[in-house]
Amino acid sequence: LSTMHPMHVRDLDLNLLHVFAAVHAARSVSRAAESLGLSQPAVSHALTRLRLLLHDPLFVRVTGGVKPTPRADALARQVEQALRLLDAALLESERFDAANSPRSFAV
Repeated sequence: LSTMHPMHVRDLDLNLLHVFAAVHAARSVSRAAESLGLSQPAVSHALTRLRLLLHDPLFVRVTGGVKPTPRADALARQVEQALRLLDAALLESERFDAANSPRSFAV
């Protein structure tokens, strides 16, 4: 008997989502690797890890690159939204508000 275990974000290396999004956008492991500043084997390894976690091939080889599976296409929209939300949250925390800063400056 096989029991499905729900996957939680705490179980996931978020870097895998960046790799997934890059491959989905580029439709190529090599081009995604170049855009991420990673080696092609590193991107392939990350995809393998994600495939195992999600129990889906995510991408299939086609002439000139890869084609997303239906699951990958459905996941891509949500991953893009999640990454944008995290980026916005991180950028907001970096904004400097002089009026509320405990730091003092001398000019």
